[in-house]
Amino acid sequence: MNTIPDGLLAVDIETASPHKEPGRDNFQDTSYFELVAVGLGHQAAPGETVETDVLFRDGGWDDESTSDLLQRVDAWCRERDADGILTHNGERFDEIHLKGWAQQVTEQSHWPEAHERINSLLSTQIDLNPLAVERYQHRLESWRDSVKLEDVCDWEDVPVPETHYDDYAIGKLSQHEAIDEPYVTNVHIGEVLGEAYVQHKIRDTTETQQFQELERLLQHYTEADIEPLFKLARRFSGGQ
Repeated sequence: MNTIPDGLLAVDIETASPHKEPGRDNFQDTSYFELVAVGLGHQAAPGETVETDVLFRDGGWDDESTSDLLQRVDAWCRERDADGILTHNGERFDEIHLKGWAQQVTEQSHWPEAHERINSLLSTQIDLNPLAVERYQHRLESWRDSVKLEDVCDWEDVPVPETHYDDYAIGKLSQHEAIDEPYVTNVHIGEVLGEAYVQHKIRDTTETQQFQELERLLQHYTEADIEPLFKLARRFSGGQ
């Protein structure tokens, strides 16, 4: 049985690649990614209500905007009492890039404490991916060392609400050639939606219906992946 603390945070990042498209071997190279939004959650104890929030980038692709978002994430987490921070596959993605961006803004002196603060925040990370792989070895090929969050939630009967494009008036964005499903995926955000969101910020068109609907879509999609992390953590620790 895995020991998971009562008080938990959760973090899940959403990224875009506006400058260069990552290949299969580039997903741990922070130079290919920019931070768009961070989904956050907090549960004080098993069975307690899960608080969720999404913090968005408030500017263009400059390091100052990255620093601002990282500082808000750090402040949100430190205002809440917890002994661990949940991710899914965070050791291979979220942690790498959060630390990478923190290093950048530290070196650029936008937030000199960024590297230390983000490293400290992630020092209590509990990545649910290896726990899921261990729990479901019988379902996976012997070489598999990762499993999709959606698959784990399906096996554990933990619902994950889908975010359907038909519910959001984002216009031609939903007709982009990279959008190949009627519901939002992380690939869609990485290739289309994340960059579109920040372009609205750059152009100062945040009063438009498209921007407001796009933000609402991103909010729903990002929050939808947060609460299941707490449910999985409690299941993996022997609870319900």
